Amino acid sequence: MSTTSKATSATALARQPIVDRSGACHGYELLFRGGPPPVLSSEDDRATAGVLVTAACDIGWDLLGGGRPLFLNVGTGLLFDSILEMTPPETVVLEVLERVTVNDLLLERLVELRERGFRLALDDFVPGSDAEALVPHVDIVKVDVLEVPQATWPQVVASVHERGAVAVAEKVESQAVHEAAMAAGFDLFQGYWYARPTLQRSLQMTPQRTICLRLMGVLMQPDPSAQEIESLVSSDAALVVRTLRMANSVAAGAHRTIDSVRQAVVMVGPKTLAGWVALMVMAQDPGDNPLVATEVLVHARACEIVASNENADLAGQAFLAGLTLGLVDRAGVPAHELLELLGASPAISDAVLTRSGPLGAIVEQVNAHVSGREADASIAVQLAHLAAVAWVGELQRMA
Repeated sequence: MSTTSKATSATALARQPIVDRSGACHGYELLFRGGPPPVLSSEDDRATAGVLVTAACDIGWDLLGGGRPLFLNVGTGLLFDSILEMTPPETVVLEVLERVTVNDLLLERLVELRERGFRLALDDFVPGSDAEALVPHVDIVKVDVLEVPQATWPQVVASVHERGAVAVAEKVESQAVHEAAMAAGFDLFQGYWYARPTLQRSLQMTPQRTICLRLMGVLMQPDPSAQEIESLVSSDAALVVRTLRMANSVAAGAHRTIDSVRQAVVMVGPKTLAGWVALMVMAQDPGDNPLVATEVLVHARACEIVASNENADLAGQAFLAGLTLGLVDRAGVPAHELLELLGASPAISDAVLTRSGPLGAIVEQVNAHVSGREADASIAVQLAHLAAVAWVGELQRMA
Protein backbone atom coordinates (compact mmCIF):
# COMPACT_ATOMS: atom_id res chain seq x y z
CA MET A 1 0.00 0.00 0.00
CA SER A 2 1.36 3.42 -0.91
CA THR A 3 1.99 6.12 1.65
CA THR A 4 -0.71 8.27 0.09
CA SER A 5 -3.43 5.63 0.20
CA LYS A 6 -2.52 4.69 3.73
CA ALA A 7 -2.71 8.28 4.91
CA THR A 8 -5.98 8.85 3.13
CA SER A 9 -7.71 5.88 4.71
CA ALA A 10 -6.53 6.76 8.20
CA THR A 11 -7.09 10.52 8.14
CA ALA A 12 -10.30 12.23 9.22
CA LEU A 13 -11.08 15.91 8.93
CA ALA A 14 -12.78 17.79 11.75
CA ARG A 15 -13.24 21.43 12.74
CA GLN A 16 -12.70 23.07 16.11
CA PRO A 17 -14.11 26.57 16.66
CA ILE A 18 -11.93 29.50 17.67
CA VAL A 19 -13.96 32.18 19.44
CA ASP A 20 -13.47 35.86 20.23
CA ARG A 21 -13.89 37.66 23.55
CA SER A 22 -17.67 37.92 23.06
CA GLY A 23 -17.93 34.16 22.51
CA ALA A 24 -18.75 34.49 18.81
CA CYS A 25 -17.06 32.18 16.32
CA HIS A 26 -13.96 33.81 14.79
CA GLY A 27 -12.83 30.84 12.69
CA TYR A 28 -12.04 27.13 12.70
CA GLU A 29 -8.94 25.02 13.05
CA LEU A 30 -8.98 22.08 10.64
CA LEU A 31 -7.93 19.03 12.62
CA PHE A 32 -6.64 15.75 11.22
CA ARG A 33 -7.27 12.53 13.11
CA GLY A 34 -5.64 9.19 12.49
CA GLY A 35 -2.53 9.02 14.65
CA PRO A 36 0.26 10.43 12.44
CA PRO A 37 3.80 9.67 13.60
CA PRO A 38 5.46 12.25 15.87
CA VAL A 39 7.74 13.44 13.09
CA LEU A 40 6.18 13.66 9.65
CA SER A 41 8.25 13.09 6.56
CA SER A 42 7.77 15.34 3.56
CA GLU A 43 5.90 12.53 1.82
CA ASP A 44 3.54 12.09 4.76
CA ASP A 45 2.98 15.86 4.84
CA ARG A 46 2.11 15.76 1.16
CA ALA A 47 -0.34 12.89 1.69
CA THR A 48 -2.07 14.76 4.51
CA ALA A 49 -2.25 17.89 2.39
CA GLY A 50 -3.72 15.88 -0.47
CA VAL A 51 -6.60 14.75 1.72
CA LEU A 52 -7.34 18.33 2.72
CA VAL A 53 -6.99 19.80 -0.75
CA THR A 54 -9.28 17.17 -2.26
CA ALA A 55 -11.94 17.79 0.37
CA ALA A 56 -11.59 21.56 0.21
CA CYS A 57 -11.66 21.73 -3.57
CA ASP A 58 -14.69 19.47 -3.77
CA ILE A 59 -16.57 21.49 -1.19
CA GLY A 60 -15.01 24.93 -1.37
CA TRP A 61 -12.82 26.69 1.17
CA ASP A 62 -15.46 29.31 1.91
CA LEU A 63 -18.11 26.70 2.63
CA LEU A 64 -15.78 24.87 4.99
CA GLY A 65 -15.29 28.02 7.02
CA GLY A 66 -18.63 29.72 6.43
CA GLY A 67 -16.72 32.85 5.42
CA ARG A 68 -14.49 32.65 8.49
CA PRO A 69 -10.72 31.95 8.58
CA LEU A 70 -9.55 28.34 8.45
CA PHE A 71 -6.43 27.50 10.46
CA LEU A 72 -4.41 24.81 8.70
CA ASN A 73 -1.63 22.95 10.54
CA VAL A 74 1.62 22.83 8.56
CA GLY A 75 4.84 21.03 9.44
CA THR A 76 8.28 21.53 7.94
CA GLY A 77 7.49 19.53 4.82
CA LEU A 78 4.34 21.47 3.93
CA LEU A 79 5.91 24.83 4.72
CA PHE A 80 8.37 24.37 1.89
CA ASP A 81 5.94 22.64 -0.47
CA SER A 82 4.41 24.41 -3.46
CA ILE A 83 1.09 22.77 -2.61
CA LEU A 84 0.48 25.71 -0.28
CA GLU A 85 0.00 27.84 -3.37
CA MET A 86 -3.28 25.95 -3.91
CA THR A 87 -4.71 27.42 -0.71
CA PRO A 88 -6.34 30.88 -0.74
CA PRO A 89 -4.39 33.27 1.54
CA GLU A 90 -7.49 35.38 2.13
CA THR A 91 -9.19 32.37 3.77
CA VAL A 92 -6.44 30.10 5.15
CA VAL A 93 -4.23 30.86 8.14
CA LEU A 94 -1.09 28.70 8.08
CA GLU A 95 -0.50 27.37 11.58
CA VAL A 96 3.18 26.49 12.08
CA LEU A 97 3.49 23.41 14.26
CA GLU A 98 5.63 23.61 17.36
CA ARG A 99 7.85 20.72 16.29
CA VAL A 100 9.37 22.52 13.27
CA THR A 101 13.13 23.03 13.29
CA VAL A 102 13.91 26.70 13.76
CA ASN A 103 16.71 27.92 11.48
CA ASP A 104 17.48 30.71 9.02
CA LEU A 105 15.89 28.80 6.14
CA LEU A 106 12.61 28.56 8.03
CA LEU A 107 12.64 32.26 8.92
CA GLU A 108 13.20 33.17 5.27
CA ARG A 109 10.29 30.96 4.24
CA LEU A 110 7.96 32.61 6.76
CA VAL A 111 8.89 36.03 5.40
CA GLU A 112 8.19 34.79 1.87
CA LEU A 113 4.79 33.36 2.80
CA ARG A 114 3.72 36.62 4.45
CA GLU A 115 4.81 38.51 1.35
CA ARG A 116 2.51 36.21 -0.63
CA GLY A 117 -0.37 37.38 1.55
CA PHE A 118 -0.61 34.49 4.00
CA ARG A 119 -1.38 35.06 7.66
CA LEU A 120 0.76 32.89 9.92
CA ALA A 121 0.00 31.46 13.33
CA LEU A 122 2.36 29.80 15.80
CA ASP A 123 0.94 26.66 17.40
CA ASP A 124 1.36 25.57 21.05
CA PHE A 125 3.72 28.41 21.93
CA VAL A 126 5.66 28.19 25.19
CA PRO A 127 7.87 31.18 26.16
CA GLY A 128 11.56 30.38 26.31
CA SER A 129 11.35 27.67 23.64
CA ASP A 130 13.07 27.79 20.24
CA ALA A 131 9.78 29.12 18.86
CA GLU A 132 10.55 32.53 20.43
CA ALA A 133 12.53 33.34 17.29
CA LEU A 134 9.38 32.84 15.18
CA VAL A 135 7.12 35.28 17.04
CA PRO A 136 8.25 38.41 15.10
CA HIS A 137 7.41 36.58 11.85
CA VAL A 138 3.83 35.53 12.60
CA ASP A 139 0.48 37.28 12.95
CA ILE A 140 -1.07 35.04 15.58
CA VAL A 141 0.49 33.31 18.59
CA LYS A 142 -1.44 30.41 20.12
CA VAL A 143 -0.32 29.98 23.74
CA ASP A 144 -0.59 26.53 25.29
CA VAL A 145 -2.27 27.44 28.59
CA LEU A 146 -1.71 23.93 29.95
CA GLU A 147 2.06 24.35 29.69
CA VAL A 148 2.51 28.05 30.49
CA PRO A 149 2.11 29.02 34.18
CA GLN A 150 -1.08 31.02 34.70
CA ALA A 151 0.71 33.74 36.67
CA THR A 152 2.73 34.63 33.57
CA TRP A 153 -0.20 34.86 31.13
CA PRO A 154 -0.60 38.67 31.33
CA GLN A 155 3.12 39.11 30.67
CA VAL A 156 3.04 36.67 27.75
CA VAL A 157 0.01 38.39 26.21
CA ALA A 158 1.63 41.81 26.61
CA SER A 159 4.79 40.53 24.92
CA VAL A 160 2.78 39.11 21.99
CA HIS A 161 0.89 42.38 21.61
CA GLU A 162 4.11 44.40 21.69
CA ARG A 163 5.26 42.42 18.65
CA GLY A 164 2.05 43.23 16.82
CA ALA A 165 0.52 39.76 17.00
CA VAL A 166 -2.83 38.41 18.17
CA ALA A 167 -2.76 36.23 21.31
CA VAL A 168 -4.84 33.03 21.41
CA ALA A 169 -5.46 31.01 24.57
CA GLU A 170 -5.27 27.40 23.39
CA LYS A 171 -6.48 24.26 25.21
CA VAL A 172 -8.98 26.03 27.44
CA GLU A 173 -10.98 23.27 29.12
CA SER A 174 -12.81 24.83 32.08
CA GLN A 175 -14.67 27.95 33.10
CA ALA A 176 -11.94 28.88 35.58
CA VAL A 177 -9.29 28.77 32.86
CA HIS A 178 -11.57 30.70 30.51
CA GLU A 179 -12.08 33.48 33.06
CA ALA A 180 -8.36 33.65 33.83
CA ALA A 181 -7.53 33.83 30.12
CA MET A 182 -10.07 36.62 29.63
CA ALA A 183 -8.55 38.54 32.55
CA ALA A 184 -5.05 38.05 31.10
CA GLY A 185 -6.12 39.86 27.93
CA PHE A 186 -6.11 37.08 25.33
CA ASP A 187 -7.80 38.07 22.07
CA LEU A 188 -9.07 34.67 20.90
CA PHE A 189 -9.78 31.36 22.60
CA GLN A 190 -9.85 27.67 21.68
CA GLY A 191 -10.52 24.43 23.50
CA TYR A 192 -13.18 21.92 24.55
CA TRP A 193 -14.73 24.53 26.83
CA TYR A 194 -16.03 26.42 23.80
CA ALA A 195 -17.08 23.31 21.91
CA ARG A 196 -19.32 22.47 24.89
CA PRO A 197 -20.21 25.93 26.28
CA THR A 198 -21.92 25.49 29.64
CA LEU A 199 -22.69 29.20 29.55
CA GLN A 200 -25.46 28.31 27.07
CA ARG A 201 -27.35 25.62 28.96
CA SER A 202 -30.71 26.57 27.44
CA LEU A 203 -32.61 26.11 24.23
CA GLN A 204 -33.08 29.84 23.66
CA MET A 205 -31.45 29.94 20.24
CA THR A 206 -32.97 32.32 17.74
CA PRO A 207 -33.89 31.21 14.20
CA GLN A 208 -32.34 33.20 11.36
CA ARG A 209 -34.63 36.05 10.34
CA THR A 210 -34.22 35.38 6.62
CA ILE A 211 -35.15 31.70 7.02
CA CYS A 212 -38.25 32.68 9.01
CA LEU A 213 -39.30 35.22 6.39
CA ARG A 214 -38.85 32.72 3.57
CA LEU A 215 -40.82 30.15 5.55
CA MET A 216 -43.64 32.62 6.14
CA GLY A 217 -43.78 33.26 2.39
CA VAL A 218 -44.28 29.54 1.74
CA LEU A 219 -46.81 29.14 4.56
CA MET A 220 -48.92 32.00 3.20
CA GLN A 221 -49.42 30.26 -0.16
CA PRO A 222 -52.90 28.78 -0.86
CA ASP A 223 -51.50 25.24 -1.05
CA PRO A 224 -48.11 25.26 0.71
CA SER A 225 -45.69 22.45 -0.12
CA ALA A 226 -45.03 20.19 2.87
CA GLN A 227 -41.67 19.26 1.39
CA GLU A 228 -40.62 22.90 1.02
CA ILE A 229 -41.78 23.69 4.54
CA GLU A 230 -39.80 20.74 5.90
CA SER A 231 -36.71 21.83 3.97
CA LEU A 232 -36.83 25.37 5.38
CA VAL A 233 -37.53 24.25 8.95
CA SER A 234 -34.67 21.73 8.78
CA SER A 235 -32.25 24.44 7.66
CA ASP A 236 -32.24 26.11 11.09
CA ALA A 237 -31.50 24.23 14.32
CA ALA A 238 -33.50 26.63 16.50
CA LEU A 239 -36.48 26.45 14.16
CA VAL A 240 -36.41 22.64 14.31
CA VAL A 241 -36.43 22.70 18.11
CA ARG A 242 -39.31 25.16 18.29
CA THR A 243 -41.38 23.28 15.71
CA LEU A 244 -40.86 20.05 17.63
CA ARG A 245 -41.93 21.78 20.82
CA MET A 246 -45.18 22.90 19.16
CA ALA A 247 -45.78 19.46 17.67
CA ASN A 248 -45.13 17.80 21.02
CA SER A 249 -47.85 19.87 22.66
CA VAL A 250 -50.24 18.75 19.92
CA ALA A 251 -49.09 15.14 20.17
CA ALA A 252 -49.45 14.94 23.93
CA GLY A 253 -53.24 14.65 23.83
CA ALA A 254 -53.08 11.99 21.13
CA HIS A 255 -50.40 10.01 22.97
CA ARG A 256 -48.09 10.11 19.94
CA THR A 257 -44.36 10.53 19.62
CA ILE A 258 -42.41 12.33 16.90
CA ASP A 259 -40.14 10.61 14.39
CA SER A 260 -39.25 13.36 11.90
CA VAL A 261 -39.40 17.04 11.09
CA ARG A 262 -42.02 16.36 8.40
CA GLN A 263 -44.28 14.66 10.92
CA ALA A 264 -43.91 17.64 13.27
CA VAL A 265 -44.76 20.11 10.48
CA VAL A 266 -47.91 18.18 9.56
CA MET A 267 -49.01 17.94 13.19
CA VAL A 268 -48.59 21.68 13.81
CA GLY A 269 -50.27 22.71 10.55
CA PRO A 270 -49.39 25.58 8.17
CA LYS A 271 -51.61 28.25 9.75
CA THR A 272 -50.44 27.63 13.31
CA LEU A 273 -46.81 27.42 12.22
CA ALA A 274 -47.12 30.68 10.26
CA GLY A 275 -48.41 32.49 13.33
CA TRP A 276 -45.61 31.23 15.53
CA VAL A 277 -42.94 32.01 12.94
CA ALA A 278 -44.24 35.58 12.73
CA LEU A 279 -43.88 35.88 16.50
CA MET A 280 -40.34 34.49 16.30
CA VAL A 281 -39.36 37.21 13.84
CA MET A 282 -40.70 39.92 16.14
CA ALA A 283 -39.06 38.43 19.24
CA GLN A 284 -35.58 37.84 17.81
CA ASP A 285 -32.65 38.69 20.05
CA PRO A 286 -29.55 39.80 18.08
CA GLY A 287 -27.36 38.89 21.03
CA ASP A 288 -27.72 35.13 20.56
CA ASN A 289 -24.52 33.28 19.72
CA PRO A 290 -24.94 31.33 16.44
CA LEU A 291 -21.94 29.06 17.06
CA VAL A 292 -23.82 26.29 18.90
CA ALA A 293 -26.74 26.26 16.45
CA THR A 294 -24.40 25.97 13.46
CA GLU A 295 -22.40 23.05 14.87
CA VAL A 296 -25.55 21.26 16.01
CA LEU A 297 -27.03 21.54 12.52
CA VAL A 298 -23.86 20.09 10.96
CA HIS A 299 -24.10 17.15 13.36
CA ALA A 300 -27.78 16.52 12.57
CA ARG A 301 -27.32 16.75 8.81
CA ALA A 302 -24.33 14.38 8.86
CA CYS A 303 -26.42 11.78 10.72
CA GLU A 304 -29.20 12.18 8.17
CA ILE A 305 -26.79 11.68 5.24
CA VAL A 306 -25.23 8.54 6.73
CA ALA A 307 -28.70 7.12 7.43
CA SER A 308 -29.87 7.91 3.89
CA ASN A 309 -27.02 5.82 2.52
CA GLU A 310 -27.50 2.90 4.92
CA ASN A 311 -31.27 2.84 5.47
CA ALA A 312 -33.35 5.62 3.93
CA ASP A 313 -36.25 4.89 6.30
CA LEU A 314 -34.10 6.08 9.21
CA ALA A 315 -33.11 9.42 7.66
CA GLY A 316 -35.74 11.57 9.38
CA GLN A 317 -35.17 9.95 12.76
CA ALA A 318 -31.39 10.23 12.32
CA PHE A 319 -31.66 13.98 11.74
CA LEU A 320 -33.62 14.45 14.98
CA ALA A 321 -31.36 12.08 16.94
CA GLY A 322 -28.27 13.91 15.68
CA LEU A 323 -29.81 17.28 16.49
CA THR A 324 -30.71 16.15 19.99
CA LEU A 325 -27.29 14.67 20.71
CA GLY A 326 -25.64 17.77 19.27
CA LEU A 327 -27.58 19.97 21.66
CA VAL A 328 -26.75 17.71 24.59
CA ASP A 329 -23.01 17.78 23.80
CA ARG A 330 -22.62 21.36 22.61
CA ALA A 331 -25.24 23.29 24.57
CA GLY A 332 -25.04 21.26 27.76
CA VAL A 333 -28.78 20.46 27.81
CA PRO A 334 -29.71 17.38 29.90
CA ALA A 335 -30.64 14.55 27.52
CA HIS A 336 -33.75 13.27 29.35
CA GLU A 337 -35.13 16.79 29.69
CA LEU A 338 -34.60 17.56 26.01
CA LEU A 339 -36.05 14.28 24.74
CA GLU A 340 -39.19 14.79 26.83
CA LEU A 341 -39.50 18.38 25.67
CA LEU A 342 -39.30 17.38 22.01
CA GLY A 343 -41.58 14.37 22.32
CA ALA A 344 -38.98 12.14 20.70
CA SER A 345 -39.92 8.59 19.73
CA PRO A 346 -38.50 5.61 21.69
CA ALA A 347 -36.10 4.83 18.83
CA ILE A 348 -34.65 8.35 18.96
CA SER A 349 -34.49 8.31 22.78
CA ASP A 350 -32.68 4.96 22.78
CA ALA A 351 -30.23 6.18 20.13
CA VAL A 352 -29.37 9.29 22.15
CA LEU A 353 -29.28 7.73 25.61
CA THR A 354 -27.78 4.29 24.95
CA ARG A 355 -26.65 4.40 21.28
CA SER A 356 -28.70 1.22 20.76
CA GLY A 357 -30.14 -0.10 17.53
CA PRO A 358 -29.27 0.83 13.94
CA LEU A 359 -30.11 4.47 14.65
CA GLY A 360 -27.84 4.53 17.70
CA ALA A 361 -24.95 3.09 15.70
CA ILE A 362 -25.28 5.84 13.10
CA VAL A 363 -25.47 8.59 15.69
CA GLU A 364 -22.45 7.24 17.56
CA GLN A 365 -20.32 6.99 14.41
CA VAL A 366 -21.04 10.57 13.43
CA ASN A 367 -20.71 11.97 16.94
CA ALA A 368 -17.37 10.25 17.51
CA HIS A 369 -15.97 11.69 14.28
CA VAL A 370 -17.37 15.22 14.52
CA SER A 371 -16.23 15.55 18.15
CA GLY A 372 -12.73 14.33 17.22
CA ARG A 373 -12.87 11.17 19.38
CA GLU A 374 -12.72 8.71 16.48
CA ALA A 375 -9.35 8.52 14.77
CA ASP A 376 -10.38 6.16 11.97
CA ALA A 377 -13.89 7.14 10.95
CA SER A 378 -15.20 5.45 7.81
CA ILE A 379 -14.97 7.29 4.52
CA ALA A 380 -18.80 7.41 4.44
CA VAL A 381 -18.90 9.25 7.76
CA GLN A 382 -16.10 11.63 6.75
CA LEU A 383 -17.83 12.49 3.49
CA ALA A 384 -21.18 12.92 5.27
CA HIS A 385 -19.54 15.36 7.69
CA LEU A 386 -17.98 17.38 4.91
CA ALA A 387 -21.24 17.38 2.94
CA ALA A 388 -23.06 18.61 6.06
CA VAL A 389 -20.52 21.40 6.51
CA ALA A 390 -21.06 22.41 2.89
CA TRP A 391 -24.85 22.29 3.30
CA VAL A 392 -24.81 24.53 6.37
CA GLY A 393 -22.32 26.85 4.65
CA GLU A 394 -24.66 27.16 1.67
CA LEU A 395 -27.57 27.94 3.98
CA GLN A 396 -25.53 30.69 5.64
CA ARG A 397 -24.72 32.14 2.25
CA MET A 398 -28.38 32.16 1.26
CA ALA A 399 -29.22 33.89 4.53
